[in-house]
Amino acid sequence: MRKWLPYFEAVMLIALIVLIVLNTKRGGATVDSPPASQAEAFIKQGDEYFAKQDLPKALLAYWEGIQAIEAGTGNTSQASRLHAHLRVSEIYFHSNWVGDAEIHLNRAATINPDDPTVHLLRGKLARDTGDQEKAVQAFLAVIANDPKYAEAHYLLGVLYQGTKQFKEAIAHYQKAIENDPDLIDVPFESVPFGLQARLQLSRTYRNILQAYQFLDRELTAEEQTQLVGLEDKGIEILEEVVAHAPEFTEAKEELIGLLYGQAGALRRGGEERAYDEALDVYEKIVTLDPTEVDAFLWIGQIYNSFLQDPESALGAYKKAYALEPDSMTLTEIKTLERDLEEMEIE
Repeated sequence: MRKWLPYFEAVMLIALIVLIVLNTKRGGATVDSPPASQAEAFIKQGDEYFAKQDLPKALLAYWEGIQAIEAGTGNTSQASRLHAHLRVSEIYFHSNWVGDAEIHLNRAATINPDDPTVHLLRGKLARDTGDQEKAVQAFLAVIANDPKYAEAHYLLGVLYQGTKQFKEAIAHYQKAIENDPDLIDVPFESVPFGLQARLQLSRTYRNILQAYQFLDRELTAEEQTQLVGLEDKGIEILEEVVAHAPEFTEAKEELIGLLYGQAGALRRGGEERAYDEALDVYEKIVTLDPTEVDAFLWIGQIYNSFLQDPESALGAYKKAYALEPDSMTLTEIKTLERDLEEMEIE
């Protein structure tokens, strides 16, 4: 969303100018506010635009709904008033207009201060203005009212991970995953929170691994076993994410990076079985991304140098060369072709 933020802010500015003109006209005798009976229709229309992420039109519709509610004398639903103010606050939040977002959030809070969305937005605003402690308390308040609120668990996990409270981060990421079993799409998010939580959980495991690497002492056998298990868990989680969302590029790239590390560790094992296992990992990499030249080169080297399979090695080197022509790779191809011809003659 940040890429088109300048365009969005320009459209929002135009929308606000229109609102000012409308409100100015309504200050005269000839133009009246919409009747309260139309408030629900305006808010419904705002929801439709919001679902399409047409935020300027959504903002106008919610404003019309709010104007109708405030000008009317009927018994308009408090829930509708709350919803409209929260939506307006959220629109302002996503346009980086923090002051306006807070104004409407405070209006929503006067209607229902314990509403989970009120706490959620307050936490996001606090987080973005650098008040991490206030953000944590707000997200905890969300969960106190709704323990199954996946987004709040995810956001708490991110905050705890940032302060290296890894145990707490893991617990909240797992809760986010547990409470988003259907992987529901959310406005303004590229992927569901259940998948984002899995990605961050894998990163948290890696953070723990890195923390152990900087310890100024020998690791115990139990710690080493734990670390190996964490690495495997991280890979498994990312494989699950990519299976659910192949278009989630960030997760796929991170998985490929971890697989390269795993394959390298297996190669350094120096045993024939380890090379077989490393080969399997490199095959996973090129399945995930058929343009991974380095993986094809390693496949070729393992087949040629360790598994004595020059024909398979030649196939891998040719794929690498097709992706990225290189003199060294061409030399390997020519050598293997000559060796295979000599083998046929014999």
